[in-house]
Amino acid sequence: MKFIDLFAGLGGFHVGFDKAGFECVFACEIDDHLRDLYKQNHNITPHDDIRTLDIETIPEHDVICAGFPCQPFSLAGKKKGAKCPESGRLIDDVIRIANHHKPKFIILENVPNILTIAEGSFWEYLTEKFSEIGYNLEYKVISPVEVGIPQNRKRVFIVAYQKGSDVDLSTVFNFMPQEEVSLENILNRELPSKALEDKKVDLLKYWQKLLDDLKLPEIPALSLVAPEFGATYPIDFTGLALSEMKSYKGAYGVSLTNCDTWQDVLERMPSYTRKNKRVANWLHGSIQYSRSIYAQNSAYLDQWSKGLGKDFNSWQILEWRGQRNVADIYQHLVQFRASGIRILKREIAPSLISMTPTQIPVIPNENRYISEFEAARLQFLDGLKAFPETTTKTFKAMGNAVNAKIVELIASNLREKFLVS
Repeated sequence: MKFIDLFAGLGGFHVGFDKAGFECVFACEIDDHLRDLYKQNHNITPHDDIRTLDIETIPEHDVICAGFPCQPFSLAGKKKGAKCPESGRLIDDVIRIANHHKPKFIILENVPNILTIAEGSFWEYLTEKFSEIGYNLEYKVISPVEVGIPQNRKRVFIVAYQKGSDVDLSTVFNFMPQEEVSLENILNRELPSKALEDKKVDLLKYWQKLLDDLKLPEIPALSLVAPEFGATYPIDFTGLALSEMKSYKGAYGVSLTNCDTWQDVLERMPSYTRKNKRVANWLHGSIQYSRSIYAQNSAYLDQWSKGLGKDFNSWQILEWRGQRNVADIYQHLVQFRASGIRILKREIAPSLISMTPTQIPVIPNENRYISEFEAARLQFLDGLKAFPETTTKTFKAMGNAVNAKIVELIASNLREKFLVS
């Protein structure tokens, strides 16, 4: 049984299908460095650009695998005269190849948003185009945590199958129960990892001091927003005159009385209010919570705020997504995100994403980031021989990769239930 691997990346589909007993006969990947790594890891040299591919040269195969890029693309956008970016049409190349070779199955993977973006028009486009070439679609949103891997990473897996075939795909996503694995079992402290920067080490200590001193009986799933300590401004001040704003206090309780212009006011306000002169809805509860904490501990928090590192606005917000009754940062995982310092339960890692290395999970009691090898284990790719040349590139590639364990389970079901007579 043979498959081809499109938009191959590090080869998550390759690893999963190989473990399930399939043979890869063709791959395609546009990134030069990833193509070289694919050759080192899988002994196949991928074609470069799917858009220039002569589909006649692709060997015969039973399955197409494609973790296709999903760029802004919608029928609704076209109706408004918007043009689809060239990269957004890459799914059309998958359809072109499928139409020519007519494989038994096509396996697609992407973010769940493709089901709903542009009011569902992309999903409508996908189903219509595959229907036109003779395929029906089945899909399921799956996270690695559901198959025994401690990572929260929801992705939609789509299986296209030929119309008229005697196939009941209702069981293709039914997996045997997997042994539950905690993050602790994934960690390998013998391999090198990046140390947490000194400023961040000190910052976590300082936030922990606040938690220790406040002795909060429970922490809700909200954020402690330090700029709200002492602030009194209304959460929506779009309709207020400058003279009215002077009666309030801005970030950290700074008085607005002597402000002569709106620029003076906004400079004294929290960064998250400056653009629209109001607080985003998702922050309302956290602001009320932070102000209530301040009302009970004003003297202490006035003093504590003076020592808080203010190198970045996000360092002034502690997003609590951890255990509500364990006010100890060091018993959790940490992410330094643009929205704040996020505290997460220790058992399961957050989704690896490719967008920024700053979101690499931190193990605070060890003052380090998770390592490249640990990230690979979270994607079931720790068996690879070669990785990208830098940590940043490795995490980007891992963030783009399909989880090979989920792929293996889907591929095994296809093989055993539909492809082996």
